[in-house]
Amino acid sequence: MNVFRHLTFALWYLRHPPWESSIVPPEVEDFIRENPPGRALDLGCGSGTSSLRLAHAGWTVTGVDFVRRAILLAKQKARQANLSIDFQVADVTRLPDALFTIPNDLVLDIGSFHGLSPSGKTAYLNQMDRLLAPGGTWLLYGFFKPGERPGPGLTPSDLHSIPLQLTKRQDGLERKTRPSAWLWFKKK
Repeated sequence: MNVFRHLTFALWYLRHPPWESSIVPPEVEDFIRENPPGRALDLGCGSGTSSLRLAHAGWTVTGVDFVRRAILLAKQKARQANLSIDFQVADVTRLPDALFTIPNDLVLDIGSFHGLSPSGKTAYLNQMDRLLAPGGTWLLYGFFKPGERPGPGLTPSDLHSIPLQLTKRQDGLERKTRPSAWLWFKKK
């Protein structure tokens, strides 16, 4: 884990990070409406907005983020809502063994994967087969970076390296300027 990156994200949580809107994305709401409750893993869960919504809809949820303050906020929100959610401080590229014991029907990632280094993306993807149940969905949101320059963002090579079946793609714009997409992948 890049220490500077970790510190930057931790500092954001001393105030209000721009990605913390407290709004559940419509794509997540649609997924909840279209699928029966099961097990969900929210990778890069932040302060838990989507995790809370999934738990409220009957899902058994684990939320993971590498920023301790984000997890503390998520736990506080879950207590206030009287919801039982397993929130854990962990690096999405090196998840604890306990998260692999029961596969998930949904792995949700709203903006975590696209921020990883190339080696981080590989490590993350190497865990996916053990995280997802057969027929499970990886629901991914990310923005694209122009060209192959360094920095956060999805690239065409990232999408080609994903060992799951792309079943749906919805393109859009991040903050009305940067190309982004919601991607639905199924475990084959």
